[in-house]
Amino acid sequence: MIIDTAVADYAKGLLRVPSEIITVSQETIDREAAELKEFLSSSYCPLIFHGLYARRFPGDTQQVAPCCLAKPSQRFSGHDDLMSNRHLENIRNDVRNNQKPEACEHCWENESYGGYSPRAIAIDKYKAKNLPVTLQQSELNKDKCYSIDYNTLPICNAKCVICSSKYSSLWAADEGIKIIAGDELKYDHLLGTDLDDVKSIYFNGGEPLLTGEHLTLLKKIKDLSNVDISYNTNGSCYPSAETLSLWDQAKSVQIFFSIDGIGKRFEETRTPLKWAKVSGVIKKVNLLDGIPISCAYTIGTHNVFDLEDTINWFASLPNFDVTSNFYVHTVYGALSLQQTTPQEKELFKSELLKFKDFDWYNEIVNSF
Repeated sequence: MIIDTAVADYAKGLLRVPSEIITVSQETIDREAAELKEFLSSSYCPLIFHGLYARRFPGDTQQVAPCCLAKPSQRFSGHDDLMSNRHLENIRNDVRNNQKPEACEHCWENESYGGYSPRAIAIDKYKAKNLPVTLQQSELNKDKCYSIDYNTLPICNAKCVICSSKYSSLWAADEGIKIIAGDELKYDHLLGTDLDDVKSIYFNGGEPLLTGEHLTLLKKIKDLSNVDISYNTNGSCYPSAETLSLWDQAKSVQIFFSIDGIGKRFEETRTPLKWAKVSGVIKKVNLLDGIPISCAYTIGTHNVFDLEDTINWFASLPNFDVTSNFYVHTVYGALSLQQTTPQEKELFKSELLKFKDFDWYNEIVNSF
């Protein structure tokens, strides 16, 4: 079977096939193209069957979804098994009927323009851990929770321009909404959920390192030695001694620093945080043995031209590889690159051309 260069390039991005294999072996190209065709014709995702996104709200309420990018359930209270939630089961039934769940629109959109979707990433990660990667395998391991994406209560010490009162108590205060630190420990939202099979936990916020909520969840896991732990943090909080002790028990720990610029740009976009303190925390965490760090850069009209300086700053850190540990995502709303004139789009794409060798390049430029 002969496929054109566009399909080969798509296979490289979507299936993460090494470039040297794509160019050397036609047999491998054909095999990967067949896998790609099967992937695109299926709506299966392991997170739909084994992932749990749990988002906390003040009081005893929450939402669930297969991952943080999927459309969540309505808010509800109670402590039943979250994996058996009706919203999640409806999404699974769509997959069983080979339909694309509307809740997973983010992945379908990414895949439509050749982006490397979270669904593909999940399949890669599950395959590496010998976890289910087909519908049949998932049905044999029904209701097992392997991945937790945990949104802590929106207690945060920053008012980021890309954020809102949904995720920041400082923004909420401006709207007259009071979120009290300590409320996050009053309710056990995972009380009825079996966590014995959990292999990975991702903490988001709010600022997850600002309160003890993440510690409560980690302590519920019987054996952390089988669990990969990761955090998305604004870099303002160095982990406590108790946190470091629990991390020592885990299979692995990775820290994603949500940084959208350095110096003055950082302080403008993440008020009232100070770059001197945050940069110091990043440098200190980077020196922790066995804990790799990454940068998650959310790009918009406000910081397109700050990307290069930010990449260079992270590249200056010891043992930091920007090609594999620097990620770029698009912001939505008023600061979105999509909400610009044709002339502005061309200007932004010209600037981004500097980064064409990064894995995220095609996804970003094709999104606007």
